[in-house]
Amino acid sequence: MNRPALINVSQVVSRLEAAQRVLITTHTRADGDAIGSAAGLARLLAGRGASVAVMLHEPVPERYAFLTATQPCDVWEDAGIAERLSACDLLVIVDTCATMQLGKLPAALAEARVATVAIDHHVTRDPIVDAAWVDERAAACAQMIADLCDAAGWAMPPDVATLLFSGLATDTGWYRFSNTDARVHETAARLVARGARPNELYERLYLNEPPARARLLGEVFSSFELLAGGRLAVIRVTQAMLQRSGATRAMTEDLINEPQRVGSVVACVMAVEPEPGEPVRVSLRSKRDVNVAHVASQFGGGGHERASGVRITGAFEEVVARVTDAVIRALDEAATAGGGA
Repeated sequence: MNRPALINVSQVVSRLEAAQRVLITTHTRADGDAIGSAAGLARLLAGRGASVAVMLHEPVPERYAFLTATQPCDVWEDAGIAERLSACDLLVIVDTCATMQLGKLPAALAEARVATVAIDHHVTRDPIVDAAWVDERAAACAQMIADLCDAAGWAMPPDVATLLFSGLATDTGWYRFSNTDARVHETAARLVARGARPNELYERLYLNEPPARARLLGEVFSSFELLAGGRLAVIRVTQAMLQRSGATRAMTEDLINEPQRVGSVVACVMAVEPEPGEPVRVSLRSKRDVNVAHVASQFGGGGHERASGVRITGAFEEVVARVTDAVIRALDEAATAGGGA
C-alpha cells in the first residue's frame, strides 16, 4: 500500500468545503490537542452548513469534558463503524497518521469506500488515509486548524478559539516545552483576540484535578527511580496504585512531566501497567539531546523528538527494562557525540 499523498492547506480546504457529511476522529486516548482540534474543526464546518460528527475511541476524559460543551463527541461502537463510514462523504483524522493509534478503525477503513484525509504534526505516517496535510513544525494540531481557518477565510467564533487555544496550550505544556516558538505565541495571540480566555482555561486544565489524581501522584513517586547517573527518571503506574488511589488511567496524563523538575534529569520513562491481555503503554520525554521519537520507533512507536510513546506487548517489568536500556544507550550516544547529556 502506498503512503498517503501529501497535500497543502489549500487542498485540504477544498476537500472540506466540498463535503456535506463529515466524520472527524483522532487517536486513541485523546488528549487536549486531539479533542480541541477535532471539536474545533467540527464547529467550523458545522458553521458552514455541513453535517458533522466527532467520533472518539473512548469517552472524553473528565479533565476535557468542558471542551465538548458546544460540540458533543460520540464513541465508536464496534458494530457501527462500517455504518458510520458509509454514511459520510469524508473522514478527517486529526493529530495522527499512525495506524497503531486508531484502534479498530483501520480494519473497517480497509473495507470502506470513503474519502479520507489526515491533518497532523507528527513524524509517523502510515498508509491509512488517501491524503495528508502534515506540518512537523507545528507545535500542535490545533495550531494547524487555526491556520486552516485563516487560509480558508472562515470566521472563527469564540468557542472555536477556546477549543484551539486549549489544544495548543496542552501540547506545549502551557507554552513551556521546547516546541514553543514565536509562531506558537502568534497563534495564541490570534486565538485570544478571537475570544479565548487563558486565565479561565488554565484553571480548568491545570487547577481542577480530582483528589484521586493527587493520591496517585504520591503513589507513583514512591517508586521513582533515577538511573544513568541521574540523567534518566523512570516511573511506573501499576494496577495496584490505581486501585489504592481510586484513579483512572486517564489521570496518568502529564505525570511523566513531573520528573523533569529534577535538575539532573535529561530523559523520562513512564510505564503504565495494563489490564490482562493489553500491551504496556510507555511514554517518553526528553529535555534536550535525546530524540525519544527515535527510541520509540525501535519498538514500533513514534511521536515527537521530545515527546513520544509506544505500546509494547510483554511482561510489565521486562518491557520497562527494554525501554530503559534503549534510552540509556541513547543518552550515552548523545554524551559521546558531545550533546551534553
